[in-house]
Amino acid sequence: MELLRIVLPLAAAGCFLWGAGQCAWRTLCPRRNPAFGRQGLPGRLWQPALLCLLVGAAVQGMLVGIGWSQGSYATLAQALDALFYGNTDARHYLDLARYGYGAGEAFSEQYLMIVFFPLFPWLLRLLNPFGWLDIRVLALVVQLPLFALAGTGLFAVTERRYGASTAWRALVLLLISPASFFFWMPMTESLFLALTVWYVWCLEQGYGGRAAVLGVLAGLCRAPGALLTGLALLHLLERWRARKLRLTPGLVAALWGPALGLAGYFALNQFVYGRWNQYSVYQWEHWHQRLGLFTETIRYHLSYLAQWWQSDRSAAIWICLTAVVCIVLAFALLAAAARELPPSWLGYGLAYLLLTMGATWLLSAPRYAVALFVLPVGLAVMLRGRPRSTAVTGICLAAGSVAYTAAYLLHQPIY
Repeated sequence: MELLRIVLPLAAAGCFLWGAGQCAWRTLCPRRNPAFGRQGLPGRLWQPALLCLLVGAAVQGMLVGIGWSQGSYATLAQALDALFYGNTDARHYLDLARYGYGAGEAFSEQYLMIVFFPLFPWLLRLLNPFGWLDIRVLALVVQLPLFALAGTGLFAVTERRYGASTAWRALVLLLISPASFFFWMPMTESLFLALTVWYVWCLEQGYGGRAAVLGVLAGLCRAPGALLTGLALLHLLERWRARKLRLTPGLVAALWGPALGLAGYFALNQFVYGRWNQYSVYQWEHWHQRLGLFTETIRYHLSYLAQWWQSDRSAAIWICLTAVVCIVLAFALLAAAARELPPSWLGYGLAYLLLTMGATWLLSAPRYAVALFVLPVGLAVMLRGRPRSTAVTGICLAAGSVAYTAAYLLHQPIY
């Protein structure tokens, strides 16, 4: 184990440095890129949308059915509470949608809920202005169109650069990825992914105003949304080096939109508590959570894995082991695909992993990784022209997805 605590962080760091070097080199020395031109949406986009809706409905139906059968519940609402609003952050988003932020006790630990970004609760409140709908059901149902938007956006940005077959492959890989069931949970994964991919599509098409709006919303949805400002900067720099940049007010707005969204979240902290970074105070005081290095995350999870293997094997496997595997494989994938991915996408992927996997107490590595669109795209690109490798990869991902979902249904420590 001590050897692994040395080798795995070094391997992940090496992958990060290789990817960062490729990103810098290819941004400053761009090759010809046909994706710089405006191309429009792919035809028959309803097909990936329909696939996303059908898979989402099937997964939600399966989860509700299995959850209902596990206990004796008098109503559907009780079953939903037990299945979706137990250990995950979903219950916090619903409480915020009902009562909002504040320092009071409208619900348990209301003052701590500033650590959760506001866009998803605001969306639920917008869709239920009079409170006539059961917000637990609404939070589930809304995930279906949100993920349909996310899936079609992923298809559109991938098809634009790599063609329809790679776009279909990327979408299927996303659907069968471990932790993909979180897309249909009452949380932020579908919303964030939808905003991210459509921001990228609008930016690359030159629709600066639309990208700016989506960027602001992404910054209000989750902290990594602000990283889209970096993606936009790399994209514009690459186009400038290729002498294909015509800077417009819309593109300038698109560049700063994600950062402004994050600034809006800071302003919310200031308005509620009189301190712009109050969220970070609560994260440290109550969860010992702050920014760190992903290499240290690997090291401490391996240490806990060894300590808990006899006393708490569930936590050892579903928190520690999954985090280590997720971090190492994610960086390895980006490194392997570094020469094939657009440098702006690669830079965003590296920054996203650097931010999300570097927490001082990381509980949800697979859930964070599944919302990074670069991973399924990079894997799909690497598998082009390799049907056997594609089949083996698909089987492994599907098996991991089944195991991870089953563990969640058995109330293992999956958050």
